[in-house]
Amino acid sequence: MPVETSAAPLPSLAAPLTGPVSVLVVDDDAGSLALLRAILEPLGQNVVAARSGEEALRLSAAEEFAVVLLDVAMPGMDGLETARRMKADESLRHVPIIFLTGAAERAEIARGYSAGAVDYLLRPYEPEILRSKVQVFVDLFRLRRQAEILTHRALHDALTGLPNRTLLLDRLEIALARVDRTQKPVALLFIDLDRFKQVNDTLGHHAGDQLLIDVGGALQRAIRASDTAARYGGDEFVVLCDGVTGREEAERIASRIEHALERVPVRASIGIALAERPDTAPEELIREADAAMLVAKASATR
Repeated sequence: MPVETSAAPLPSLAAPLTGPVSVLVVDDDAGSLALLRAILEPLGQNVVAARSGEEALRLSAAEEFAVVLLDVAMPGMDGLETARRMKADESLRHVPIIFLTGAAERAEIARGYSAGAVDYLLRPYEPEILRSKVQVFVDLFRLRRQAEILTHRALHDALTGLPNRTLLLDRLEIALARVDRTQKPVALLFIDLDRFKQVNDTLGHHAGDQLLIDVGGALQRAIRASDTAARYGGDEFVVLCDGVTGREEAERIASRIEHALERVPVRASIGIALAERPDTAPEELIREADAAMLVAKASATR
């Protein structure tokens, strides 16, 4: 596979929405858990039970919950400490917590809200009120997931799942802005599949689509964790390599991509462009990498 490098000029960026979601209820008393399950059953959600704060944290790390109903007075790690640990965890701090208690004085309620509670429920529970509060957070959970899905679809290629051109440009702009601070250049690899049209013409578009999916997977396996592989359009892909040590490292990444694509199997032409200053325009760097790719493709046909 030919690889051509070119220096850029330095001119003046899914869970179901309608199915059951998970609700965590935490209480050391088995009878209380059974009662909560019975009250919540009409909502048709997946009710998960924990008998301790430690178990609640383990379950929360493994599964996403729409809301947590948390008993305040538990032996060992009580509800307040459990809530504090959840809110200290970046992946859990957004999960709403409703405290459950038999009696709550003003000072205790204040401590609960400080620990991260969004509400308090007093025993004996009013089933309709409890279900209504939980349903609100179930609906909010679905809305948040819907927003996440729509955002992902707007920024990713529907076929390969790779970042699309919009997300690539955004990440490229951020990477270029860091060049002054890191003192490391940004490399852009423009990849064009050779004879892809023949695959569509001879084997059909389904085979072509599967080939693009396989190429996307191969690129992700070949690049560094900090790199971005994007589908630029058609049979064109771009790999953004942020903070490379220089041209040699970019060429090593291109070589790994070459070997990964050989196992698909498919051949491609790769052009490399480097930017060493933050005022490099993202679009110009892409044009330089594209031009380098065309040189590589032309040399392969000679």
